[in-house]
Amino acid sequence: MTILSDKPTRLRVTAAVLLIAVLAGAVALMRGNPAQSSEAAPAKVAAADPAKPAAVPAKAANPAAPAAAQAPAVATLGAVQVDRDELVRQLQAMPPEARAQLQGNRAGLDQWLRSRLAEKALVEQARAQGWQDKPELKRAFQAAQERIVLQTYLDSVSRAPDGYPADADLQAAYERAKPQLAQPAMYRVSQIFLPAALGDNDAVASARKQALDLVKRAQAPKADFAALAKTYSQDTTTRAQGGDIGYVPLAQLTPEMRPAIEQLKAGEVSAPVQSAAGFHILKVVDLRAASVTPFEQVKEELRAALRSQRQELAARAYLEGLLNAGTVSIDGAALNAAFEQSASAAQAQPALAARAP
Repeated sequence: MTILSDKPTRLRVTAAVLLIAVLAGAVALMRGNPAQSSEAAPAKVAAADPAKPAAVPAKAANPAAPAAAQAPAVATLGAVQVDRDELVRQLQAMPPEARAQLQGNRAGLDQWLRSRLAEKALVEQARAQGWQDKPELKRAFQAAQERIVLQTYLDSVSRAPDGYPADADLQAAYERAKPQLAQPAMYRVSQIFLPAALGDNDAVASARKQALDLVKRAQAPKADFAALAKTYSQDTTTRAQGGDIGYVPLAQLTPEMRPAIEQLKAGEVSAPVQSAAGFHILKVVDLRAASVTPFEQVKEELRAALRSQRQELAARAYLEGLLNAGTVSIDGAALNAAFEQSASAAQAQPALAARAP
């Protein structure tokens, strides 16, 4: 059992934690200003004209206007705080069920707020020490920023139109997917199991005799199969439930059972079925015929799959368009030099580690 302590936890300042905190802020910022959807072809990048001066950003309409008031704090730790807007963004990103559970779990919510305050305090401490100015972190920040910009921008220019797919497209996709949407016949099976290992002739003879007697009793009018299973079945996993195995397709039954089950109608009891483990007396309690998942049940899943497929194809075409818009040149000598440099650096690391105190 894991017990969460309310005492402050000793935190280690690591580059990984700082990077996560900064990236979380970047993602939150982008969520506040989502990219607009567009399916236009890649825009041509105009070459800079040295004769023309760079555009000067327009001045603010009212430089003296005060900054927007900060949202009230929900939790504070010294100079750091979690304000209401940040909490609202976090809650809105949750599924409704998780949000409702968290609302009723004050201890869990308090723990999240404490953790968030600790993260913010850690970031401020690291910034005060100039941690963000480390060369390796700057490279990591740049790489992360490029990945975020690339993915979000590519998503915006390749997003499928709002009206896609049309109802006809959904219906066609459903027809193509029917083989995968087929549901096999499901049998609700109960059993009485009598163990008798193959090769033990005496045990097999005794179990067969008992099984034949139980079949007669189970097939009698108004017989209580569940009561017989609770009394005589030696299958510890189903005996307490009156031998009920539940709904299963034929494929999940043993090969010896399948022919007997296929021949039974709902409510009928089989003759003894012998397997390597013993004898099984089977009853089909209920039968669900084979079917195909209805269109309405998978409609939204199909819509999401078609939109995702359309966007993936559009993104690939967009990237290919960028490559085809110019001439790609690869310097083989520089490429080889980069591999040699990386190999030399890898070889030098063990030696440096060995000389370290």
